[in-house]
Amino acid sequence: MSLRKRIIINAASNWASMAVAAVVGLVLVRIILRDLDATGYGVWALLATGLRYPMIFERAFVLAINRFVAFYRNDIKELNRFVSASFMILTALAVLTVVAAVLLSFVISDIFSSAITAEFARDARITCILVGITLAFKMLEANFSGTLQGCQYYTNYNAVVITANLLRAVLTIGLLVVWKSIIAVQLAFGITAAISALSMFFVARRSVAGLSINVRLINRKTLRELWRYTSHSMGRSGSSIFMYSTLALLVGYVGTAANVAVYDIASKIPGFVRGFLAATQVVFLPAVTSLHAKGQIETIKAVVKKGSRISSVLSCALLLLLFVFTENFLALWLKGAVPEGTVWVMRVLIISVLPGGLFEIWLPALVGTGHLRGLTIASIAAALIAILLELVLLRGFVTVPMAPAIALVIVLWAKTGIWLPFYGLQKLGIRPFEYLKDSLYQPLAASVVSIIALWVLNSVLLRGNVHWMVALTLSTVVVMASFTVISLRKETADLIVAVRKRFEGKKEN
Repeated sequence: MSLRKRIIINAASNWASMAVAAVVGLVLVRIILRDLDATGYGVWALLATGLRYPMIFERAFVLAINRFVAFYRNDIKELNRFVSASFMILTALAVLTVVAAVLLSFVISDIFSSAITAEFARDARITCILVGITLAFKMLEANFSGTLQGCQYYTNYNAVVITANLLRAVLTIGLLVVWKSIIAVQLAFGITAAISALSMFFVARRSVAGLSINVRLINRKTLRELWRYTSHSMGRSGSSIFMYSTLALLVGYVGTAANVAVYDIASKIPGFVRGFLAATQVVFLPAVTSLHAKGQIETIKAVVKKGSRISSVLSCALLLLLFVFTENFLALWLKGAVPEGTVWVMRVLIISVLPGGLFEIWLPALVGTGHLRGLTIASIAAALIAILLELVLLRGFVTVPMAPAIALVIVLWAKTGIWLPFYGLQKLGIRPFEYLKDSLYQPLAASVVSIIALWVLNSVLLRGNVHWMVALTLSTVVVMASFTVISLRKETADLIVAVRKRFEGKKEN
């Protein structure tokens, strides 16, 4: 299978998985908010989102195993050596996570006394332990999900993810019918995490011939190399988890459970968009790693430029529509019960997602070519600056839910929107003008045309009482037409030619 076809199939598989995750997540938020009200939802969101620090290890080992499996996929002994070492480390970390969650449960309501009132203190303690157990299973799953991704079995990996998300929805809805409690919600998540971890293990064993966990294969050199790469991954991707978790915890520490609910709800749709874009970009990591191992630097440059353009088109078109119709989407999603202040917090968070869509393709490109130190330092610095900015903003400059959103806009635009592309251009030896012409000029031009067209559409055609769904449909047609004509002319022409050839071939037969 060609590199281009493999990337397209893997990206499509990730899109399908993210689409299911988004639908399930949006449905569950509305149901949990309805059954637990804003206060109960806020307490659960504070624990489930704010205590995700152990996922730093999960994310780091997924990336590490992904890279090593891609590098040693033709050497099953070395592959098993790294997979076994990763599994043993993650098992130890999973046990420590559960122990830490049990200890934290005794003081969790005292730490967040403004958000966790006496009414929720007991449920919060039990939920805290369940969150720890859920995270432990996710860490164990990371070993085998990274293995499948490294071998580019994204369809198999996403089949497990999709099944787990559907199971999570069924269990959550079923338990909330008989037990309206934050404990029931987290119990459903914990059961799903356990089943998902076991399923990922069996699918990996079946997909990767010769895969096994053998402690005797582990040696000091393997551990040292694995830890060296994982430490960079923890500093890089782990700092993002640290940043988002801390930003959420500070909302609960300073504000109320209702403030947490506003920020969490506002971050859901932008978070899904961020995950959608990451799902597109992550498929480039094993491809770039393999190309780098073969010394095909020029091909890597072409992949980066092509990936930047596609990712920019997707992000600009989607985020533009989301920003314009934020209030309508929230009203439809929550059936009109939108907490006050959610609309503008969500719009600010949408702006924070845009630099990732434009430039985060550089992340797998630089990781795959081994440029780790700069990425690690920049990620850690960005996380610390975002937290400091939120602390400053929480001193009465803005509302409590708005503070982390503004901090994210400033930090992500500085790091991902400015520093990352310039760092990548320098390391891969691509001229800025060449990159702008081949990757960004057309998507940015299409964005400008789309904004002008939407303004004209709203000013001239939609002045009357037009239902917002009609306005959304017309706006979507305008935006997609602008991006197709300006940014995707070649791809559209190639698709038309391919469809015509296939049709003519069938007609002849």
